[in-house]
Amino acid sequence: QEFVIPDKKDYIKLPNLTIIGVPKEEEKSKSLENLFEGIIKKNFIGLAGDLDIQIQKAQRTPGKFITKRSSPRHIVIRLSKVKTKERILRAVRQKHQVTYKGKPIRLTADFSAETLQARRDWGPIFSLLKQNNYQPRILYPVKLSFINEGKIQSFSDKQMLREFATTKPALQELLKGALNLETNPQNTPK
Repeated sequence: QEFVIPDKKDYIKLPNLTIIGVPKEEEKSKSLENLFEGIIKKNFIGLAGDLDIQIQKAQRTPGKFITKRSSPRHIVIRLSKVKTKERILRAVRQKHQVTYKGKPIRLTADFSAETLQARRDWGPIFSLLKQNNYQPRILYPVKLSFINEGKIQSFSDKQMLREFATTKPALQELLKGALNLETNPQNTPK
């Protein structure tokens, strides 16, 4: 039997959810599977009865990834179907706030470490754009989008943004430090 490496798109379609904000003490009183089912039943009454939620695996993320944080480690839930994950995420977006024992928590798609790092890499640029009212967004999974001169612009990597910014002096000036741009063409290396 031959092992086939899936396409990058297949990794995005994993049936994994991440729960953020549930205290570690709760893990002792309930299994993670029961905890997840309880969250779904309390927050999405209609959805809980409508879906056949089959959990393949539930675990806390390893502590080594977030040692600098004092917040609890995330819980990753692997469901049996991607469609179940998508319906839950749709319900989360419609409800706007999910709670556990009266405290807000977050349910999100679980991304690979590479995707999370790529999203973090947009952070400084995102902050600059937000401070200057460009209304930035991170699109699924790792595109940066913002409004420039009344038009929505989207970029999948920094090189594309760098090339675009060189045609827009105000944007070039704003992002010069974050993108390592030269604003004076006479100083560019040849």
